[in-house]
Amino acid sequence: MESTSAKAQAVTADPGAWRSMSYANLQTPSAATATYVDIWKDAIEKNNRHYEERGDRRFSGGNAPVSEAHFVIWSSRRSVVFSVLDTASQCEPKAAFPESGATVKLCPMRIAIYEGLQVRTMDGGKACFLELNQPSAAGSSGAYASYDTTSRTLKTGMIVNHAAVDGCSFDVPLPR
Repeated sequence: MESTSAKAQAVTADPGAWRSMSYANLQTPSAATATYVDIWKDAIEKNNRHYEERGDRRFSGGNAPVSEAHFVIWSSRRSVVFSVLDTASQCEPKAAFPESGATVKLCPMRIAIYEGLQVRTMDGGKACFLELNQPSAAGSSGAYASYDTTSRTLKTGMIVNHAAVDGCSFDVPLPR
């Protein structure tokens, strides 16, 4: 992750269509990443302490290495953010794909629901986070999500080198 900005997802007429997850570098917070920094403030602080306890103070002007992947569902009444946080202190390796330049980690997951001025944030256990070490791998690998409006279910999936990653596809029913 080189950039500190978060890329917006394109609005779609078909929320059930699979779309790529968007990634944000949270190491240097910005206006574009403020929502995701807010969702993960406690975990980012915990990761900063993890580095400081080991004597690593290179990141005193910002955060220790931290990034996240997200999928946003918008409606006229509320917005839902599905987010997975990647930190050295809170993720564990799941699978390595050296031939594809990809690593899959199990990392903390949260769902934030925004209704007017009210925000509910829920921990969701662990989810897969895709780390691509070679930009060329992006064409054959990716993390995806969709939203089934009938069942009110967020669906996630991950592909590395054109193949689904076992244990990285799941459905998340969203509360009404």
